[in-house]
Amino acid sequence: MKRIIAVIFLFATLIMIAGTISVEERTDGIYVFTKFMEYKFDYNGNLSEVYRTIERRTRMFLYSNDGFDIEGVSSTPTFSWQGLKDGDKYTEVTLKFKYSDEIEKIYNFKEGPNYTFDVSVLSSKEVVVHVPRVGFENDDRLRNNIFLSFYSKGDIISIIKFNGNTLGGNSVKGSNLRFLVYIGPYKKTLIKSAFSDDYDLISEMLKTVSGVGGWFDFILYPLVYFFGWINDFTRNFGLTIIVFTIIVRFVLYPLYHSQTKSMIKMRKLQPIVEQIKKKYKDPQKQQQELLKAYRENKINPASGCLMAFVQLPIFIILYQVIRYYQEEFAFSGRFLFWNDLTAGGFSANWIFLVIQIVAGYYLALITSQDSRTAWQSIIMSFIFPFLFIGLPSGVFLYYTANTLIQLGITYYIYKRYKIKGITQRELWGLPNKG
Repeated sequence: MKRIIAVIFLFATLIMIAGTISVEERTDGIYVFTKFMEYKFDYNGNLSEVYRTIERRTRMFLYSNDGFDIEGVSSTPTFSWQGLKDGDKYTEVTLKFKYSDEIEKIYNFKEGPNYTFDVSVLSSKEVVVHVPRVGFENDDRLRNNIFLSFYSKGDIISIIKFNGNTLGGNSVKGSNLRFLVYIGPYKKTLIKSAFSDDYDLISEMLKTVSGVGGWFDFILYPLVYFFGWINDFTRNFGLTIIVFTIIVRFVLYPLYHSQTKSMIKMRKLQPIVEQIKKKYKDPQKQQQELLKAYRENKINPASGCLMAFVQLPIFIILYQVIRYYQEEFAFSGRFLFWNDLTAGGFSANWIFLVIQIVAGYYLALITSQDSRTAWQSIIMSFIFPFLFIGLPSGVFLYYTANTLIQLGITYYIYKRYKIKGITQRELWGLPNKG
């Protein structure tokens, strides 16, 4: 089945992007830049800072004698680095620090949608290494050669799997030590991918840490896994976003249909409402007659707002689902005109911007009764997308797909109930033909 669907979507087959890693030697340290992370090392060979750079630059780790320091080693190492180049950047980079007492520390980075890297401390004798801690000491967990630290305010987690022996806290002792390191946002799918064999243990450890996850995780993660399941078939995140949006809008169609029907009924009743307002100047009497008219026509004026209120938190959660997969977007390959769905800004999203404005224009024509209301809707549809222009293209694609689906559903419902909007000539104040 998966092969058949892959053939159907051949036009969007994955095309691997070039290298994404770069290294810079500066006076204040050595910098490694990946697709969405920035790592800084001092010239003693210690990890000093880590930043997540996707969407905005956010610090994930700050050195406090815990950047893979080797206890008792005071000599300044010799430094070198090498990498596998692909294009202008690298797909893999290795930093090497050689100390005078026959100790070598090696950091290895490989491009990919995860926040992991490898560290080796090679020595013939036993040494003590202090591993990174992103939270406070009381948020540490240590079990079966896995060290876990969590910072609840930023939802940041570090998970480090190692060989050797522990001395308590974040200290590890042994010879030829090796570490698999995850420093990044708390995301279950990425953690499971990095530590597939130890995920159950890590989950048990996390249950003992307060503040892990959000209150809506029980809703978010089923949708996250569903989104991932769709991607297993499409093999392209652009297509996955579109398919996911269509399915969700189909499920939510009864809500939107009910909301639109209520709006249509209110529109049909508008002439009666205007008559009541002209006939009864007393506000209390006017309100009584309006309620009477609503009851006679079986209309609840608050139902449309209620449906919109119900849909709002749903769409916020769906937006979070799309944002959740930003790291994978970076390596999802080409989708139509877009090489990278994590890119943002006008140059990456201008096509979406045009589609939003055009769709908003026609939505205004369909749903408005007069040119003034239509122009208000058009102006809003012009301004509102600019608020999203800096978002990753994958998120903007979701927003645009939603708008196009809404345009299609609105057109269908209004045509079904024979509700006419205004014409383009009416919008621009031109006389009707004939």
